[in-house]
Amino acid sequence: MRYGWRARIGHIAPAILDTSAEEFRKLLPDGVLHVGLTISEPIQTLGAEQAAAAFERMVEAGKRLAREQVDVIVCGGAPVALSRGPNGDAELADLLRRETGLPVVTANGAVVDALRLLGARSLVAVSPFLESRNEEMRKFLEASGFRVLATRGLGLVNNIDFATQSAEAAYGLARQAAAAHPEAEAIYIACPRWPVVDIIAALEADTGKPVVAAAAAMVWGALRALSIGESRPGYGRLLEILRSSAEPRGARGL
Repeated sequence: MRYGWRARIGHIAPAILDTSAEEFRKLLPDGVLHVGLTISEPIQTLGAEQAAAAFERMVEAGKRLAREQVDVIVCGGAPVALSRGPNGDAELADLLRRETGLPVVTANGAVVDALRLLGARSLVAVSPFLESRNEEMRKFLEASGFRVLATRGLGLVNNIDFATQSAEAAYGLARQAAAAHPEAEAIYIACPRWPVVDIIAALEADTGKPVVAAAAAMVWGALRALSIGESRPGYGRLLEILRSSAEPRGARGL
């Protein structure tokens, strides 16, 4: 069988060291290929100017992925979309769909859909970002109908520093935020570039709350768009729901 015989997921990343690809590969089932592409002039320091400048380059990257015959486009770089305001995510998705003719899953959109599926109305959110980036995230989530009880971040600005964190960094930050706000109905862990997917199940067990991690939400959104009801087991409630509601599916193109 050839690689991607079941489906090919095109993934746009705004940074050079795309550790999020490793997070994706842990979650994807057999036969589903991750096809990653970093934008031209990638972001190295997450500031408002670089994020805004990357917006158009995300669209160009999507067009290049479409030429590689991917079946769906997953658009990473949540802060890039949010640099255009709360509607930036929808704007980016619309542009990509129009230019590629493919289904599009955005980082922010997948998170919103996942939180709604899990029935969460209030949440705590953690990230490796500066507080200014967390505030953009808060505004988007609140505009999407959620109560954000708290945001916590590591205060990092360099993309390379996100990727060099330990899984304990995300776990500890999320555990503290959940303990401070026991009324929260879910935990959101932003950014797919720090190692997170391996701690989802443990964090859910230790807090009793569903966890939506950016990388897991993006994979869930892509598999759902492809009508593939399977993922690797052991990565939290969101992907468990995908598998439990699955119907038998055929191979790619059937």
